[in-house]
Amino acid sequence: MLCDTTFLIHYAGQRGKAAQVAAREFAESHQDLPLYASRVSWAEFAEGCETRADVERLLANFTILEIDEDIAWLAARIARSLDRRGLPVGDNDVWIAATTLAYGTAIVTRNVGHFKRIPGLKVAEY
Repeated sequence: MLCDTTFLIHYAGQRGKAAQVAAREFAESHQDLPLYASRVSWAEFAEGCETRADVERLLANFTILEIDEDIAWLAARIARSLDRRGLPVGDNDVWIAATTLAYGTAIVTRNVGHFKRIPGLKVAEY
């Protein structure tokens, strides 16, 4: 499962106890699946942290997936398709979705309506 930035924030407890409980319960109920995050989500998450050590500590349970040329191409195709349909999403979410598709996993998010715009993307809500 590739976790979006909001999930990472909630999992780390940076936006309230109820959100943290929801994220952690979701992760616990899917223990058989590895937890991933894109480098883009890592960067967005890092905006709310004081030090890089904080980021590393708080995201220690997640494997960070890097962006390569194939993901960049896929991101370009997603953005182009969405723009042509008049359904653009933010650039960072396009990169996160492309990473999710490239690795053949589902994205874990609370922003289901947003990510459902992307054809072929498996979306899991927590």
